[in-house]
Amino acid sequence: MSSLSIENVRKVYPGGTVAVRECSLDITHGEFLVLVGPSGCGKSTLLRMIAGLEDITDGTISIGDRVVNKIAPKDRDIAMVFQNYALYPHKTARANMEFALKLRRVPKDERRRRVMDAARILGIEELLDRRPGRMSGGQQQRVALGRALVREPAVFLFDEPLSNLDAKLRHQTRGELKELHRRVATTSIYVTHDQEEAMTLGDRVVVMKDGVIQQIGPPLEVYQNPSNRFVAAFIGAPAMNLLDGTVGEDGRTVQLDAGPAVAIDASLESGRRVTVGFRPQHLEMHDDGMPLTVRVCEPLGEETDVILETSKEVAITARLHLTRVPESGSTLNLRPRPESIHLFDADSGMRIS
Repeated sequence: MSSLSIENVRKVYPGGTVAVRECSLDITHGEFLVLVGPSGCGKSTLLRMIAGLEDITDGTISIGDRVVNKIAPKDRDIAMVFQNYALYPHKTARANMEFALKLRRVPKDERRRRVMDAARILGIEELLDRRPGRMSGGQQQRVALGRALVREPAVFLFDEPLSNLDAKLRHQTRGELKELHRRVATTSIYVTHDQEEAMTLGDRVVVMKDGVIQQIGPPLEVYQNPSNRFVAAFIGAPAMNLLDGTVGEDGRTVQLDAGPAVAIDASLESGRRVTVGFRPQHLEMHDDGMPLTVRVCEPLGEETDVILETSKEVAITARLHLTRVPESGSTLNLRPRPESIHLFDADSGMRIS
């Protein structure tokens, strides 16, 4: 195992496009860190710089005690799992997994031991003599994981490895990845745009936007205490409702631009412009709630996602336990629980403590 340190790393492409801005990050021995954010936020570029597949414009990357800026990818002691599996179609699973070890001149008996150990961990012993064309997507992904595992690297890098799988298989493979990390305890960095993957897999998550780290922390901490409006909207499904408003004279209510006043569990200066955030599952039926018009209902079994509109046609999502699905055009009176409300400065977007 090895730690990994990123200090003031930047990536600027020819023409001036900045992909990563002044990124600093320390990953501890054996940690599973997830980089998450929308497309184009810089997470894959950062991963590729760690791997040595992209040059660094400024800053340093260290694996253990060694600065690797000028070290070739093959000499960085990392193993990478790609989105498209990148298996050789003419080779069997066994040959795919052995290939990098052959290039490193690992003795034959040691190669066989590592391949069989990885196959047992991943449950793919029966696939070792098959070629990729005779495997499902999930089986190919396990072989790709096995190919990385046999390297016994200092760091694993995962570049959206589950995005080509269907929903059921993605859920299953997530669990297998988590169990695999528990067993091998190798420092791992995982890139995804799926915030559900980030929440379920990571010891810590790093939320990125426009090449800048927005927040770092354990998944639940990021979910419960988002540092700014972007993180609040990005982490959590359905997304948090965010409505602008003005703090009332009593300092304990906010008059929403899109509707009536809501009570807040805070005391702020009167007249301050804020953004009120509340998650769909924190809305409750109440006679004194906001009158909202039902537009679309999405039954999920025990719960129903209801898309509603305020009188000013601003959309709000609620996740409710309902005995019957309300009709489109009907009115529900809902209010967010005061203790569940998040407050952000309307100008900067930063969280208000």
